[in-house]
Amino acid sequence: MGRGNDAIPTWSGFNYQGKMMLLYVLELINQIAKDKNKDIDAYSVELEKTEDFCIICDSEYKSFHQVKAYLSKDKWNSYSKAMDKLLKHRAESNNPTAKCYLTVAKEIKDWDDASNTYNVSVELYKRASKVVGVCDVRNEIDTEILAYLKSKGYSDKAEEIVYGELCLFLDDSIARMHKQDSKKRKYIIDDVSYKYILYIMYRYIVYYARVLT
Repeated sequence: MGRGNDAIPTWSGFNYQGKMMLLYVLELINQIAKDKNKDIDAYSVELEKTEDFCIICDSEYKSFHQVKAYLSKDKWNSYSKAMDKLLKHRAESNNPTAKCYLTVAKEIKDWDDASNTYNVSVELYKRASKVVGVCDVRNEIDTEILAYLKSKGYSDKAEEIVYGELCLFLDDSIARMHKQDSKKRKYIIDDVSYKYILYIMYRYIVYYARVLT
């Protein structure tokens, strides 16, 4: 029997993609916060143009990300097309040494096999040596939010509000992109008040943390 009108896997897949972008960006914010030589204002996120998302710093591509929420594929060759795209887009970019990440929702059993020649150039995104499943991403995002709040001495009571605001921000950004003509679409997430998504996230965390502290 066919799936009929069942769009749950597609819906879940796009939701997973957006949440994994948020997770990676929050992880990056926490890294930048520890490095006085890095400026958070220099970073931005490009969505659904070159790749599922890309990290850009000072107009240079720093990383390319393919996100797949397949729950039935656990072999590396199931992702060869996605990895070919990653490597092609990196080679065509202004930074051929940028990192390439494959993000999947199910462990790839044979990733380290000698037959997988992609693992030399493509990194399988993991946290604590595990891929992040579709039902795990919320907890991982919470972990990064809480880590930032703790590093700044803010109350962890802000976590729920910060998470909600980030999700709303992402939804609003996608809706605004959708409204734009495809030929004129801006793929860099920005906002009227802030130039870069990382800075926006940073300000949300600081603002709501102060309100509730």
